[in-house]
Amino acid sequence: MHSDFCYDIGELRLTCTKKSVIIIEILILDYLEDIMTAIKMIAVGKKLANIYNGLSQPLCKKYGINQSCFDVLMFCANNPENNTARDICSVRGIKSGIASVAVETLIQKGYLVRTDDPSDRRIHRLVPTESAQNIISDGREMQEKFISALKRGISPEEEEIFERVNEKILENVKLFGREEA
Repeated sequence: MHSDFCYDIGELRLTCTKKSVIIIEILILDYLEDIMTAIKMIAVGKKLANIYNGLSQPLCKKYGINQSCFDVLMFCANNPENNTARDICSVRGIKSGIASVAVETLIQKGYLVRTDDPSDRRIHRLVPTESAQNIISDGREMQEKFISALKRGISPEEEEIFERVNEKILENVKLFGREEA
């Protein structure tokens, strides 16, 4: 009695014992579980972005700006230490073309000004103006409500664990481009 199994995968032919088949099935299930976890993480990120964008829309309409302009303005207001076009792209993840158009629109509307960095004149800082303060205030209020709703039912201990795990994930994300090079 022969207990070997043969599998053809493209040009590869595998001959396995029953024990090997079980190990391969476990490895495949682990792999699929990892894929599903990644898919869930991506799906959660997209759902959060969609909810955030939905909450932003009334403010965008109220102030006559689009989502990209709102995102850039709020980023500059909330992150004064990262207020260059390069920062918007690298930290916030907005594509350079979209960021450029949003910045120019916000400057034209009087919501942002471009200032030279005192220590390096090649660097241009993007600073919200007084005219943008109502948008920023309303935006921060919306962001606080969004974060409060997300944290509902989460203990301080769970929040701390989430923050640590999230930091590690972000560190790993930064490694993606470096490992492939």
